[in-house]
Amino acid sequence: MFTDMVGYTALGQTNESLSLALVDEQRKLIRSILNRHNGREVKTIGDALLVEFSSALDAVRCSYDIQRKTREFNISAPAEHTLHLRIGVHLGDVVESHGDISGDAVNVASRIEQLAEDGGVCLTRQVYDHVQNKIELPLTSLGPKSLKNVSSAIEVYKMVMPWDESGVLSSTEHSAMRIAILPFANISPDVADEYFADGMTDELIAVLSKIAGLRVVARTSAMRYKGEKATANRIGQELKVGSLVEGSVRKSKNRVRITVQLVDTKSEEDLWTETYDRDLQDIFSVQSDIAQQVAKALQLRLGVRESSAIRQHQTQNPEAYSLYLKGRNRWNSRSENEINRATKYFEEAIGRDPQYALAYAGLADCYSILGYYGFRRAAVVYPRAKELAEKALLLDETVAEPHASLGQALMQYYFDWKRSGSELDRALELNPSYATAHFWRATHYMELGQIDNSLTQVRKAVELDPLSMIILTDAARDLYLARRYDESIDPVSAVT
Repeated sequence: MFTDMVGYTALGQTNESLSLALVDEQRKLIRSILNRHNGREVKTIGDALLVEFSSALDAVRCSYDIQRKTREFNISAPAEHTLHLRIGVHLGDVVESHGDISGDAVNVASRIEQLAEDGGVCLTRQVYDHVQNKIELPLTSLGPKSLKNVSSAIEVYKMVMPWDESGVLSSTEHSAMRIAILPFANISPDVADEYFADGMTDELIAVLSKIAGLRVVARTSAMRYKGEKATANRIGQELKVGSLVEGSVRKSKNRVRITVQLVDTKSEEDLWTETYDRDLQDIFSVQSDIAQQVAKALQLRLGVRESSAIRQHQTQNPEAYSLYLKGRNRWNSRSENEINRATKYFEEAIGRDPQYALAYAGLADCYSILGYYGFRRAAVVYPRAKELAEKALLLDETVAEPHASLGQALMQYYFDWKRSGSELDRALELNPSYATAHFWRATHYMELGQIDNSLTQVRKAVELDPLSMIILTDAARDLYLARRYDESIDPVSAVT
């Protein structure tokens, strides 16, 4: 980690004694924080400090604490005595000699620091891959940057501070790493084969969500474009994504042909395309195989590393799977009639596969929402929701949805803040792209009065599911409770 004072050189030329005094203040402030995060001060270089950590997460948390403490210092300090710091964090091998460190990693850290704004923190892609979803602050991509004396461009991320007056929900330019999987078109002769196209879409969303570095838009928002003739550029603007995956499915007897394309939303150029022909002996195996092939292709095309996590199907029953998808679509509508229809779909899915954990989680969510909106007595439906969520976890505790379902019930009815927070965190650990878990976690933080943390989770939920009326409604509520009234009136504008 490199820290540096903004405007130090110019201040030294006009008021040398003040500049030296501020350097001393800066060092006292930073040194008081380093021990809490296991940081080792390597050396000072004029107004700059070089610090080494054994953990990327420690380094990032320390950099935030330094900027937070600096901001608190400035509030009570005279204008001419305020501190203005910028920080850069990089991860890499170093050469140590006589207590000093050197090497390319040190050079990159110093260059990254220069990209940070006053009061800001910049970090490289290497750091981002280690800390994403482990800190509450949002990290937004600034894109690849060419650095002096560094041969290849390096993707740089900016830490969005809670006190950023530009708006907690504001976003940067659309990164290629933000991606949407559009509903696959069914061009089979039989319209009844639509379920296979929908299943292929869902499978890709699930698999690509596990690739480190990619931010995948939720199914709720992506399915809005089913059957719609919209340009890639328009979709990119509406979903705030830089890349689209689209495709088609043609099924004939026991053969299927699936065509997949990767599209740049700015240029509307096809970056990559592939066609897969398969025998259709096992529907789920075909979907998994193709999803993994697409993931590998995107890994090479976008320069991201694939997660080692393998997508495990929750059911081998196509009818149960189709019923589950229908249930989720109805559940997202939130009206009493639609929730009741979703309940029947989930119950039918369980009837076809009693070991289907996701179907139990979906049914648990139905009971929770019936209680939350007052459609049923809370004392009746919430215990049932808790029971169903725990049943789902007994069947499979490695999927995110049951953890989120249990966390929601424990929060809304049992007021078990510690366990509910733990369950929601576990859901996000298992699936960082699960937008529903993010906005439930935001509610949890807001209930505890942790406003900055709540708004951070709101922002993540909106990024992942920007067309969800449920999430945007919750975003408006939380912004209102945070007294950000202008943004709460129009949360859609807050994310553009």
